[in-house]
Amino acid sequence: MCFQGLQLHFDDIVELLKSSPKTGLILDHFGFTSFTPEGDKAFQKLLKLADYPQVTIKISALFRLNDASPYKRVKEERFEPLLETFGADRLMFGTDFPYVLEQEPERYEGMVKLVSSWIDDDVARSAIMGGTAETLFGPWG
Repeated sequence: MCFQGLQLHFDDIVELLKSSPKTGLILDHFGFTSFTPEGDKAFQKLLKLADYPQVTIKISALFRLNDASPYKRVKEERFEPLLETFGADRLMFGTDFPYVLEQEPERYEGMVKLVSSWIDDDVARSAIMGGTAETLFGPWG
């Protein structure tokens, strides 16, 4: 969890990835790359982490990126570049429950529908909306 932004942790993360290439790493909330000049720089660093196959990015807590609903900037400036760079099998959806329940109008179900609507390909949607998590943690139920 990169509280206060990925830029504060990037060098340490890279060192850990290099020293432990078989250990998976999941970065929550788009690596905390908000829409600020610092957040935009951090996002470019986040994209560089695609060079490490053990990195998975969690598409979660859209509301934490300083973008108002319907999260057009999150989709275009964060989600789409991550999908192109990492691929669907290295992205996984999350809501930031229970805090998502406070987010109007989407709340939990709305966030699921919103992010699902961003993914045209059924295989990619299946991976991001659950398949990647099952690959990492095992099947549900």
